[in-house]
Amino acid sequence: MSKVLVLTGLPGSGKSVASEIAKTMNIPIIIMGNVIRRETAERGLEPNSRNIGMVAMDLREKFGDDVVLQRIWPIISEELKQNNLVIIDGMRSIAEKNALVQLMGFEPEILAILASEKIRNSRLIERKRSDDVDIIITKDDKITKIEIKEEKNQAISERDAREKGWGVESLLDQANYQMVNEDSLDLFRISVKALLERLNNPE
Repeated sequence: MSKVLVLTGLPGSGKSVASEIAKTMNIPIIIMGNVIRRETAERGLEPNSRNIGMVAMDLREKFGDDVVLQRIWPIISEELKQNNLVIIDGMRSIAEKNALVQLMGFEPEILAILASEKIRNSRLIERKRSDDVDIIITKDDKITKIEIKEEKNQAISERDAREKGWGVESLLDQANYQMVNEDSLDLFRISVKALLERLNNPE
């Protein structure tokens, strides 16, 4: 039977790194955050942390806490028909997990990726993604300059608080597997790959 592995963790913990490893192994990855980013773009809003957070909260208020999972379910369903293992990157609540169980008829495996707030913040600032921190992009003599706004830490803490409010910590507590990603990135990659290889084994 096919399996689903849910990647969960607070922003900057390392979910994207785990997804990149899965991609090299030809394991399908469904990124829940893409639903919110797409909705933000369709509303004509700048894809910054504040707007993406607002859209995420608005969708949940209008359609329920499992709205993102419901929207990506057709993709999950199709991938399950063709693959031994499917990865869902970025689940953030028990409501989403319960909806997935109801639709699939079985429990997913959950990998919680953990890292301290200090380490996560440094990663979010370093990767300069607009939904992590507020940035200013200017062009001077064909050179693009990226500058982090002074309130960057506020944007990061707001995102943390938002995801905790949705119940991500309860989901972390229910994880089948936990990996602390604070030291060697190579060791983290090796651990993730070993887990994916085991789960992707059809036997």
